[in-house]
Amino acid sequence: MDTDEISIGRFGRLCGLSVHTLRHYDDVGLLTPARVDAATGYRYYLPDQLERARHIRSLRWTDLSVEDTRTVLDDPSRADAVLAAHRDRLGRERARLSASLGDTERFADDGLPATAPATGARPVQVKLLVADLDAAAAFYIDAFGFGYEVTQRTADEDFSGFVFGRYGESDFFLVHLQTADYPGAAGPATIGVLVDDLDVAHRRALDAGATEVLGPHDTTGMPRSSAVRDPDANVVWLYQG
Repeated sequence: MDTDEISIGRFGRLCGLSVHTLRHYDDVGLLTPARVDAATGYRYYLPDQLERARHIRSLRWTDLSVEDTRTVLDDPSRADAVLAAHRDRLGRERARLSASLGDTERFADDGLPATAPATGARPVQVKLLVADLDAAAAFYIDAFGFGYEVTQRTADEDFSGFVFGRYGESDFFLVHLQTADYPGAAGPATIGVLVDDLDVAHRRALDAGATEVLGPHDTTGMPRSSAVRDPDANVVWLYQG
């Protein structure tokens, strides 16, 4: 028996971890006692284990998982990558909570939104096949001024799209961009966009990188319109609002 041994209760007080937590970290192999008494099952630690215990406490307080904490402490070559990924996850969670807080404040101030009664199915989304998500998003922002927003948040990644209206309201609609490796990805698509000034919008699309399919023209029984092809070969029809 080492005279420097510290009982689990005292060790917990010194490092800021509960006895229950220390037992759990022993069970999962994150922080193993220096000795376990065979007769009583009591766990004993050494003073030089306090630094690891305190590092574990600090990392776990950031919501870093047990496995990632183990990696940071035991594999320094991967520590920076693990912490960077965790920072990104926390940033996404902060953004999700901020969005939820914004919705809650809006509901508290304005009440719940009035929604139109369901009258059957209606389209609410179009997906466009593109080669580069960032480049395609930039084109639609430059060409048409679409608002690009996060539409789904997960622990590992955010997914964004062009959002029109609010979910649950009658004017809600999404345009999502997807690459060929997306499950169910289809070929180039065609969408229609209502614009305030057809000639200006058509020229703006060409300046942003589109190619002309049909110039602005009048069509019997339809609004004045034109058509362009985006850099990924999707066709965009423009209609005079």
